[in-house]
Amino acid sequence: MVLALAAGAGAFSATAAQAQSAEAADKPVAVETTAVDEVIVTGVMVGTAAKKANVSFSVLSEDDMSKFTPISADDMLRDMPGVVVESNDGVARNEVFTRGMTIGTGANTSGYFWTTILEDGLPVVPFKFSGFQDGYFYRADISTSRVESVRGGSSATGVTTSVGATFNYITGKVKPGAQIQTRIGFEGEDLHLSWKQVDAAYGWVNEAGDLGLGVSGFYRKSSGQVDPGFDLNHGGQFRVNLYKDYNTDNGSGSFNLVYKHLDDTNAELTTFQQPTYGYQNPEEIPGFGRDVNLFMNGGKQTVPNYFKPGSHTLDPSDGYRYKQDALSLRWNHDIGERLTFTGSARIQKSTYRGQSYKPQQLASLGSAAATRERFGLNINNLDRTPGYYVFTNAAGQEVARVASNVAGSQLGTNYRTGAACPRVTAATWQTASLCIVGNTLPNRDIDMRGGLVTATIPSADGSYNSGTVPTGTSSQDLVLLTRAEDNYRESVDYMGNFTATYRGETWSINGGLYLSRSEQVNDNWANGLGVSAWADGQVQNLNVKYVTQGGTNYQLTDAGGWGSYGSGLFTTVSQRARIMELSPYAGFAWSPTRHWDFNASIKYQYFHARTYSETWDTRNPGAASLTTGGLDGDPLTVYDNVYMTRTASKMIGADKDLSLVDYSVALGYNFNDKHKIYYRYTDAKQPSSGVINRYSTAATLVRPLGPTAYIKGHEFAYTFGDRRFNGQVTYFYQNFAVNDYPTAVDTDNVSTYLLPENFNKYFTRGIETWAKWRITKDLEWNPSVTFLNGKTTEAYVWLNTGANGNGAADDVLRVDAGLLARSPKWTLSNTVSYRYKDFRFNVRHRWMDERKLNTNSLDHRFLPAQDNLDVSVQYSGLKKTMVTLDVRNVLDKDYISAYDPMISTNLPTNVQVYDVVEQLPESGYLIKRNAPRSVWLTVRKEF
Repeated sequence: MVLALAAGAGAFSATAAQAQSAEAADKPVAVETTAVDEVIVTGVMVGTAAKKANVSFSVLSEDDMSKFTPISADDMLRDMPGVVVESNDGVARNEVFTRGMTIGTGANTSGYFWTTILEDGLPVVPFKFSGFQDGYFYRADISTSRVESVRGGSSATGVTTSVGATFNYITGKVKPGAQIQTRIGFEGEDLHLSWKQVDAAYGWVNEAGDLGLGVSGFYRKSSGQVDPGFDLNHGGQFRVNLYKDYNTDNGSGSFNLVYKHLDDTNAELTTFQQPTYGYQNPEEIPGFGRDVNLFMNGGKQTVPNYFKPGSHTLDPSDGYRYKQDALSLRWNHDIGERLTFTGSARIQKSTYRGQSYKPQQLASLGSAAATRERFGLNINNLDRTPGYYVFTNAAGQEVARVASNVAGSQLGTNYRTGAACPRVTAATWQTASLCIVGNTLPNRDIDMRGGLVTATIPSADGSYNSGTVPTGTSSQDLVLLTRAEDNYRESVDYMGNFTATYRGETWSINGGLYLSRSEQVNDNWANGLGVSAWADGQVQNLNVKYVTQGGTNYQLTDAGGWGSYGSGLFTTVSQRARIMELSPYAGFAWSPTRHWDFNASIKYQYFHARTYSETWDTRNPGAASLTTGGLDGDPLTVYDNVYMTRTASKMIGADKDLSLVDYSVALGYNFNDKHKIYYRYTDAKQPSSGVINRYSTAATLVRPLGPTAYIKGHEFAYTFGDRRFNGQVTYFYQNFAVNDYPTAVDTDNVSTYLLPENFNKYFTRGIETWAKWRITKDLEWNPSVTFLNGKTTEAYVWLNTGANGNGAADDVLRVDAGLLARSPKWTLSNTVSYRYKDFRFNVRHRWMDERKLNTNSLDHRFLPAQDNLDVSVQYSGLKKTMVTLDVRNVLDKDYISAYDPMISTNLPTNVQVYDVVEQLPESGYLIKRNAPRSVWLTVRKEF
């Protein structure tokens, strides 16, 4: 169908050209560069005409980027064929994958597993790890003039970790004069003024044109579509760009020196989900609109440093701060027309400071999850003495009280029934010890709408277990359980790339060396757990204390409402790594006749890594005692009783190396100047990601450094083009695999061994196509279509390891297969632009098919299709001024990008979350929607 579309469009274009031939003969025609004749530099080692490169490519020009307002650099990639972007997290922390390769990208902390962002040809992040990704440290600004994408193919022999795709953001040439651009955005259902941004650029070029200096940058503040009362995004970036061209007796060339400073703070938007009844046609729960504000207010915390003396303070409402200082130098030198040298070097320091809160789950005030376990009383047994949990708000007013009855006590009256709380004996305390005697918190009467659920996984006897969820009264009196994220990550990088190219009459050969070295830091602190009111705009940790029957007050939370410092889902770790890559590469291109083009490239990669990890997960010896007093020595402040200490067995060092070879070959045939086909084969490996946290236990020391994954890909493409209609249709087939090198304990109960080869295998196949069609001089259409069929062919699950004694003798392998998770079958994007005098009208439609959430054949959850229409109007009637009015999601359509049932914990045996979703579709859900309609006004003025 795609080929038929391309052929039909080509015939229409030819007819239109003939009809206009008489007029064209009398008028001079401006020379236009078609997309397939553009010179690309990404993934091909040296600048090459796109048609001769035999690669699957796309290019976004400065004009393409100006049509609509990009919220992030990731957002700009959504119109490229074969690319899926989960950009609901806003400016940073998004996911980008190509051709259905979703494995490894399933979180915003690892969203660039298969792909790489380059900044002027060198990686933004040379060695990634969890929570340290490409998109965190790149912001497109007014100086970005071009984005090149190479998918599959020779991308694998370009730079590191780019076996899926490479996206190269290229800074434009220095232009004399000044530009200033202002942008405001109105977001949310109430269309409040949210986004405020100023971009500016100034360039100076000498009279000879061989020396120039440019300065550019932006500053932006945004409260977001959900206005929490503070800026979710604030910060900016500036660049200094200096170039010098030269001519000597030994050749000509240029130097380009660029300094970038990024300091930007952004929120994680997908953490906050709207509560509804049902998820297919969701019914809003009263009080929780589409733009519900579930961001935290307050919650500051002071915690021990662990890794060095003293303490530090964090504010979970501060979000994530990304900083990068980078100095890069690029050099080009040509000796005649035959010999060319290019070199680039970059030194940078990238830091990431994460201060945020994470809503964990909903729980009833009458559950141990919100009381006993939340504040570490399951360790010190404080509430084995009869008493009350007392909850107060920030103003010090009591908002809830829960009686804890043990040892025959009968304290309090149930506030709902008016009946005395049950008398609790030793035989009944586990089920009836907690009794809610008061609750004035909002949304206390919301019901999760539970019911009977039957497991789809059979028990050992072949029966299917059933149970009613949630149990008892835990469906009401809901509060939000929170936790703090507190981490610091850093990487100091040195990168260099050198290439020499010799061009003959019909051939060229090049070779070079890429090297990089990084010193990385990963510090995570496990901090407090909290309990918060659950209401729009009222998420703030409650102050909690335990008052015994005798009247003694034990403080369970600090001033920010955080308790049990050493708990939480984050493990306290301090990790360091020194990583080096040394990669020589070579390429060859040959066009023996005007019809044939042959390309080949090969890259040898050598990695060496030294890592050191300290894990602080051993509880302090006095945690169970109420007399030691914890960190501050006060036995009445229980929140700091539980903290972690370091043990020698958790101090792990590793020294590993790895060698890999990637190669790609292609053969192309030119029918004529306008039509070409090519075939390309690629064999590439993904080096280990997350080196810094790969060796954190003695067990993991038996793992090799990698490779983490591999890909073997085939491409067959048709490239067509003249100045009016050009594009590419690519059929691809890829086998790829991922291995996390799982380990098991041997028969001596101490040593570990690697389980047999565990590369989980997948494949994707499909067609990706794009076109640029100038239908008339005023009307153009840019469509892209991707059809994808992906499968999990072999996913290994090792069972019963150690169940009947450790060692390999009892290892049992189960192999799963099914649809590839989160891969849409169809993805379409169409942009139409029409010029009328000083106006240009742009319309963009994006549609993505439904996606299965999980490979598991028992899990029938799908994400629904996405449908979005954007419209913009540009006016250029004022001198050197462009005004753009952009309406995103103009039809205000909804689609759900994530959902979870409220009933997700304490499920009956064998009952899974997907059973709850399928059997209780109208119960309570937490959903994430796309952004509602928003309006953006951008004014750019040149001086």
